[in-house]
Amino acid sequence: MRSAIAAGLGLAMLVGSGAMAQDTALYFSPTLTSEFSAPSAFDGLYAGVLAGPISARKNNFNTVGADIRPEFGGVVGWNQPIAPGVIAGGEIQATVATDFSSSAYLRLMALARLGFAAGDNTLIYVLGGAGRLGESWAFEAGIGAEVMVTSNMALRLEAAGIGQLGPVPNGNNIPAISAMRITSGAIWQLDGAPAATTFNSGPVTDFSGRYAGINIGGFTDPQFNFLADYGYGYHLSRFEMGGFAGYNHALNEMFRAGIEVQLGANYDTSGDAGIDLLALGKLGVVPTPGVQVYAAGGLGAVEGKGAYVLGGGVEYALWGQASLRGEALILGRMDGQPGLTGVSGPSTSKVTIGTVWHFD
Repeated sequence: MRSAIAAGLGLAMLVGSGAMAQDTALYFSPTLTSEFSAPSAFDGLYAGVLAGPISARKNNFNTVGADIRPEFGGVVGWNQPIAPGVIAGGEIQATVATDFSSSAYLRLMALARLGFAAGDNTLIYVLGGAGRLGESWAFEAGIGAEVMVTSNMALRLEAAGIGQLGPVPNGNNIPAISAMRITSGAIWQLDGAPAATTFNSGPVTDFSGRYAGINIGGFTDPQFNFLADYGYGYHLSRFEMGGFAGYNHALNEMFRAGIEVQLGANYDTSGDAGIDLLALGKLGVVPTPGVQVYAAGGLGAVEGKGAYVLGGGVEYALWGQASLRGEALILGRMDGQPGLTGVSGPSTSKVTIGTVWHFD
């Protein structure tokens, strides 16, 4: 009935005002400009297949069979553009982890994603959610990337830490993160126009101005200068993920000077987790368009202990205004005290790979 009335009113107004301008709308019908759309391939419904290793070593989620095993399954989800080059979405992942002999268990997760376009064919995203892992409820948090390799299919790689939501039935409760997965996949985009398969067709950053990014990698402390025993033994390395933001000033066509703040979370699968916060000064050189090599140094805190930092990295403008970055930092304690092994000095490393978005 409503539609009939609306149609009648619309027809009457059209007949009664033939001279009315064509762009005078009878109802509010906004049109988003192209700059407020994520890449078309990452808009709408998608589904795919997943595979990769999962580690649940503490016998809380699973008590039988191999600690590290492959998992296989599928995913279905939806992406929605919310800002220029930004998408929000949700998905369901269902996999079975098996050791092909004595046991198998289910991972069923409802995950939210916040993604950022890089170039013409890539989406970098953070994820988080909750669901079921083996015998218990669990949460997940991680980082991933999708790259379009055909007009409607992407390859995915993501890593996520997994922890308990409440006690497990067997009573073997572990805090923080106690499992981890590294998952690859093939994802078919079921909506939207055909996607580009080239990384970039636009301008290339000159590495000056404001920037921000996401990184992932490893934190290694062989002398245990920063990492402590929280009741589950000493572990010399942890997985690292986090973000950073900064500003580069162009001294001239070739040289850059800048500042950067990094915030990272580090964890292993034994219940150990911590935070590192670093403030860095940077000096970079752009030897050729699209490439920056830089040195970095500064101060910060790791596990509540003061730290000094030295290192550097390389950026390559793979996606034009967004770049791929590799960085290696070495850290030492400000108080000069030795770690568990009795060795002091800069011996702790933070090695990451990340994506940088340049805004100027």
